[in-house]
Amino acid sequence: MIINLILKLVLSPIIIVLCDLFTPNLINYGTVSQALIIGLFVGIVNFAVEWLMLTSGTLWVTTIMDFILTMCVVFFGSKLYVDAYMTTVGALLITGVITIMEYLLHHWLLRHRWQTKLAAK
Repeated sequence: MIINLILKLVLSPIIIVLCDLFTPNLINYGTVSQALIIGLFVGIVNFAVEWLMLTSGTLWVTTIMDFILTMCVVFFGSKLYVDAYMTTVGALLITGVITIMEYLLHHWLLRHRWQTKLAAK
């Protein structure tokens, strides 16, 4: 479980920074620290969704919730910074890449019989 959190806290900021680096017309954070903060927040939110919802029958529901929440955090979180620029297409790009990572991670976790803390009680 801790490995899962570490993966999310490392991969989400890396994905956002790389998208910022390679698509300057769609995504432009003023500094790298802004992208890292948004990425860390996305990782924490997605871990919370996984912790609350992921069981063997909820793979797609959990992945869709990750998509919706990631889109909101990336798009509206970027609006909190004065010098950040985020288009809807840029937010969809980041969200799509993170959702693919989340789906693969959810699938791996379910194969290893991981389940939410709420279902285990």
